[in-house]
Amino acid sequence: MTAPIGLHRYMRRLSPLAMALGLLGTQGVASASTVTLDFKACVETALGQNPEMTVSEQRIVQAEAALSEAEASRMPQITASLTGTRSNDAMNVFGMKLGQRQASLGDFGFNDYVAGQFGAGNYAVEPDDLNYPGAHNNFNSRLEVKVPVWNGGRIGSYEDQAQAMIAAARQGDEATQQYLTFSVYQAYEGVHTARAFIEVAQQAVEAAQAYVETTENLVAQGVVVRSELLSANVHLSEAQTHYEQALMEEQIALDNLKMLMAMDEDAEIEIGARQDITLPEHTAASMSQEAISVNPQLEALRAQTKAKQAAIAASKADKYPSFNLMARGDANDENLGFDSTSYTIAGVLSWKLTDFGVTNHRISRARAEASEAKASLQSKMNQTRLAVKKAWRMLQVAEKRVVSNELAVAQAEEAQRLIMKRYKGGIATMTEVLANQAQLDKARADLVKSQYEKNIQKATLRLETGAMTLARL
Repeated sequence: MTAPIGLHRYMRRLSPLAMALGLLGTQGVASASTVTLDFKACVETALGQNPEMTVSEQRIVQAEAALSEAEASRMPQITASLTGTRSNDAMNVFGMKLGQRQASLGDFGFNDYVAGQFGAGNYAVEPDDLNYPGAHNNFNSRLEVKVPVWNGGRIGSYEDQAQAMIAAARQGDEATQQYLTFSVYQAYEGVHTARAFIEVAQQAVEAAQAYVETTENLVAQGVVVRSELLSANVHLSEAQTHYEQALMEEQIALDNLKMLMAMDEDAEIEIGARQDITLPEHTAASMSQEAISVNPQLEALRAQTKAKQAAIAASKADKYPSFNLMARGDANDENLGFDSTSYTIAGVLSWKLTDFGVTNHRISRARAEASEAKASLQSKMNQTRLAVKKAWRMLQVAEKRVVSNELAVAQAEEAQRLIMKRYKGGIATMTEVLANQAQLDKARADLVKSQYEKNIQKATLRLETGAMTLARL
């Protein structure tokens, strides 16, 4: 699985890079330091470079390695060993000579018998050759094969657990991709929103400058007093401050987007057109049901719950007997060699009669962890239902607010046109002009804000229903 993941990451990185190179080729030297990325390219760059994707992908690798480890446990274990020993311990020396097939009657003390030391029927004599042998060497070469046959279902439970964790890791990877796509959209939309606020602030600055020029002319004509000019200049200063703040917000939004794409903070980028998000024809109830069924975060939790259930079965394995086969070949020699060989074949049946509650407590812990996972899943399902309902309701309000704010902007623009006409005629004061301009600026800002809110709630609904992917946008 590692190779396909690496290839997948490479392809995700290649697409935005190739696009960027193509843009550089068509835009010429003047813009060679700036890369233009549309929403699709931003998402692909983030999916290819954001460290969260590496974390997610390595969880899949870990889960797949755990499954391979469990499957490999069914295979025989082959061990080769070489042990060199030198000892003058009576038991060890006699055993080494037997293993080397060198034991003789003399090793039992028959040399003393021949010498007449035993005497007639005197078997209490302690032979020196048997009790006090000289130091002896042994080199044991061994090849051993152990074959697992039945271990209480432990290996099968480990395989089930690993397969469930693979499913959880893959769903977690999908959830990470969708959340990262949502985060990129939020940042991408944030840049466009910041630029919309810049446009609003720019309009306010231009209007304020016009007020200053108009007031200067009216003061010169003696239509209004000089304090009106002072008010107009103060308003212009405030408008310029708001404009600078809007420029700063744009840079913050761009920095956030570059961070998600794991790009250098000094990189010069330009973003493409605004990304529109559409929603399928659904009711709040049907979207909630869809979220419960296909949300990748919930799917990952379901798989984790299944893995916890498999862990219970693995914990119960010690309650059952186990049976394994063993085949071993040995060679013992006083020097390095294979002069004396032997073999051993055994079948081992074992059953732990009691461990004084260790296994039972392990099973209880596994059951508690499974219950915790099940409760976490239920809690997340409840949170998802609530998130869908909340986003749905906020979207309905945001859509109505957009319409209302569009009307408010139109009304405020007309009101400002009329009051400026009155001001130039010496009927209205600059205070009235600025108060109405403030309403117009607020209406324009509210419209930008409501449009952003509407788009984010659409994206939230797609995220909660597991549809926040480039292929489905």
